[in-house]
Amino acid sequence: MARTRKSRRTTGAIRALPSGRYQARARTPDGRLIPAPRTFRTRADADAWLASVTTDQTRGEWIDPEVAKTPFDRYARDWMAGKAALAPKTRDLYNYLLDRLLLPTFRDVAMADITPARVRVWRAKLLEAERPGPSTVAKAYRLLSAIMTTAVVDNVVLRNPCLEKGAGVERAPEMRIATPEQVAAIADSIEARYRALVLTAAYAGCRWGELVGLKQRNLDLLHARLTVAEQVVELRGGQVLRREPKTAAGRRIVHLPAGLVKELSAHLDRFVRTDPDALVFPAPGGNVLRSSNFRSRHWLGATATAGVSGLRFHDLRHVAGTLATVSGATIREVQGRLGHASPAAAYRYQHVLDNRDAEIAEKLDVVMQSAARAGAKRQPGPTPLNRRRRAGGSAKGVPG
Repeated sequence: MARTRKSRRTTGAIRALPSGRYQARARTPDGRLIPAPRTFRTRADADAWLASVTTDQTRGEWIDPEVAKTPFDRYARDWMAGKAALAPKTRDLYNYLLDRLLLPTFRDVAMADITPARVRVWRAKLLEAERPGPSTVAKAYRLLSAIMTTAVVDNVVLRNPCLEKGAGVERAPEMRIATPEQVAAIADSIEARYRALVLTAAYAGCRWGELVGLKQRNLDLLHARLTVAEQVVELRGGQVLRREPKTAAGRRIVHLPAGLVKELSAHLDRFVRTDPDALVFPAPGGNVLRSSNFRSRHWLGATATAGVSGLRFHDLRHVAGTLATVSGATIREVQGRLGHASPAAAYRYQHVLDNRDAEIAEKLDVVMQSAARAGAKRQPGPTPLNRRRRAGGSAKGVPG
């Protein structure tokens, strides 16, 4: 049997096989020898492959082919395990997106085989389906991009295949803002137990989780204020968690208008037991009010009766932001009242001032036109003297 000849070097090794072809193996940064995916007809060809691998390693563009074969499922699970700081609701969302939208397509696909074309086809099929909606697809795309970005850092893949511009951007529906009259109509239409909940959302601007997690100890009607100190988070599996607000801005004191204080006082007397730890807006049994139950059993019917079908409970928060802006609050004040971590969200309510400026311009035009008409009535008609001047005569009536 013919003996193979080996040529060892620090960057790898080349050996002649009994068939007369050559096998090349590149040395990895951790000292392992990785064989080329094929054998070579000549030693020069084997040398050229080895040189290209060495160049790629020097440039940081080399990927270990064994690592690149890692199935997406395994890498994604490891990625999730490394995200210990994720908020419970965010982790819940990521697990949902991973299980329902990413793994059905990419579960057993090698990381290196997730190409831009493959990602485009996956996204297009999701968008063609009736469910999920485009917003959820954008969330899934962002998650895939985040996982693949980490894979680039880990030298598992060379480049992130999520290249479609704007694919991970959620197109939020146009902000819908109810009028105070519409809010009152909803409050009048909904079951009495939830009347104060609707009004507090619209005039204090608290989030759903902040409202259903509000305890009596944090509601000070004597000084007309409430303190947002914790919130309720509902996970998809039905689990309910209590936690502090996600950001420091979320923990805040919100002052209440006198009319709302009166509504809340009546609400507490009628529906809430006297206990500092009792929920201000509980379900009938005293437990946490679930958003899905409230929406299907109470909210949809009340908004339909009020003539504002399609309005979301969260849109009441926009009412609070709008009313604060119209009342003269600054961006910083609106930001503080609503618990925004940055002023970007508060800027959304400035378009209301633009609309009001247009209304002001219309009213000014009415005043201007009215003044012009009044001036025209006061202006004297032509006199004989004026008629002679227009005809070319002199002021004294002597022909010129």
